[in-house]
Amino acid sequence: MLPPWLRSRLPGESPTRSFVAFTDAVAQRLELPPASPAEVYERRYGTDRVWMVWRFKNGGASLFLERPYAEFREGVTVNVQWHQSPDPEVVAAMVRAYVRRGRREQRRPCWLVRLLRWR
Repeated sequence: MLPPWLRSRLPGESPTRSFVAFTDAVAQRLELPPASPAEVYERRYGTDRVWMVWRFKNGGASLFLERPYAEFREGVTVNVQWHQSPDPEVVAAMVRAYVRRGRREQRRPCWLVRLLRWR
């Protein structure tokens, strides 16, 4: 049994239930539907700009964010540990910031477009 300061504050009796509850909580804050109930160790979510894949890890989870439709495919990995009591709202805010950064980069015109506008 873990001491109280190392126990997760997340709902769930087992680590996999905590994982499912946490990933669904993040998806809910991003206004995404929950993943399939059959997905217990790997959960996938997608928006129109970003793919998210959660993978269960002992003691936590890892989130891989990928921008599949960008000119250059890029990705970011976020790791959370249950004993640090991660907040789903904080993780959702990080995902929203990643999505916003991609939108800003897509709207930025290249130097040729700016040159042609001045003519």
